[in-house]
Amino acid sequence: MSSHPTPNHGPELLDERSIIGIAVHPVALFTGILGAGLIYLVSDHAYTKANARNALNWHLSVLVLTVLAFLTFFLGADELTVGGEPVEWSLVPAPIDTVFFLVGVLLLLGAMLAWLFTVVFAAIATGKAIFGTAWAYPLAYEFVDEESGE
Repeated sequence: MSSHPTPNHGPELLDERSIIGIAVHPVALFTGILGAGLIYLVSDHAYTKANARNALNWHLSVLVLTVLAFLTFFLGADELTVGGEPVEWSLVPAPIDTVFFLVGVLLLLGAMLAWLFTVVFAAIATGKAIFGTAWAYPLAYEFVDEESGE
């Protein structure tokens, strides 16, 4: 039996980090911008705010990409099915609608990849948060910057 005391770093670690700061990434994975935004607005802990800001920026970026992809795709659609019958419908002229459609398809593929990366990035960000790093999601546009909430 050893008489050496084992150091207990638990309470000291919670001064630097917070459970919510770690959990914000899985919470945002299931609630999107609502969970991350609420945690960002309510928290006064710097570590929690940094993690919530990173998750919020990523989820806002994915949401904007998805909305732009659907809008571009549907602007390029020149045929619509109503009651089982095809109806010619287009808001843009004939040669441009094809470009909108193709760009929309590419953006939709990008949005699908972004949603897949959301799961991967949330796992990475949670792991990094456990070890004390507020990991910024790559390719996320910074809608909420560091200075705006502090």
